[in-house]
Amino acid sequence: MINSFFKNKMLGVLLLAALSLSACAKKDGSAVRVAGRGAATGGVSQGGTTTTPNGSCNTSTAGKIFDPYASATFEQQVKSFVSATLDPVNLGSISGNIYDKTGIDLFATFRFDSTGNIVAGSSNVTIKIFDSYAKQVYNGQVIEPYVVQFNAASEGMIDRNTRQFQVKFRDGYGEIIFQGSYDNSIAQGTVYYQNYTAVSGYSPASGTLGSFRLYSCSLITQ
Repeated sequence: MINSFFKNKMLGVLLLAALSLSACAKKDGSAVRVAGRGAATGGVSQGGTTTTPNGSCNTSTAGKIFDPYASATFEQQVKSFVSATLDPVNLGSISGNIYDKTGIDLFATFRFDSTGNIVAGSSNVTIKIFDSYAKQVYNGQVIEPYVVQFNAASEGMIDRNTRQFQVKFRDGYGEIIFQGSYDNSIAQGTVYYQNYTAVSGYSPASGTLGSFRLYSCSLITQ
């Protein structure tokens, strides 16, 4: 069971405040990287702005992956995660503080059928890692955030009685699991990952990426 960090109304206010921050930071000096895993598609907001109109989920909703304790280990967890496709030395600093300018934006739609099983083709997730290099200009080019996108889930289920859920996404590089609980306002929990591959000099990593928080309207149930 995932404990709530704040009361429901306060959660929404704090999440909106965190998502309103611009995802850019001081440039630490790096070559422009070609970073990403999966192709970003239209309809996903850039830079952490919510696409939820009038409080309802007509499209994916912005959330956050973060460290509730803002510990120094968060950056290492993120770099281990991206090592499936990118040498971690190409990432700058990344904060686990949900209010900092660097961090991870999360866009997700988890659709479940009437029996509680995931509707795989209608569920998707996009993760955007804004490090201290992202959105800075280097040699006339803008350094983009590192993006991981899955256009369909591989498995998942929701228990409407206990209000808990789990969704897994998988591609050729590894898998990522969202496990959490929800109320009428907020869905939150923990993100786990297992890499199948690694760039040269590294071994496939696994572990906890961080905590996540989304508006509960990202969970679509029938």
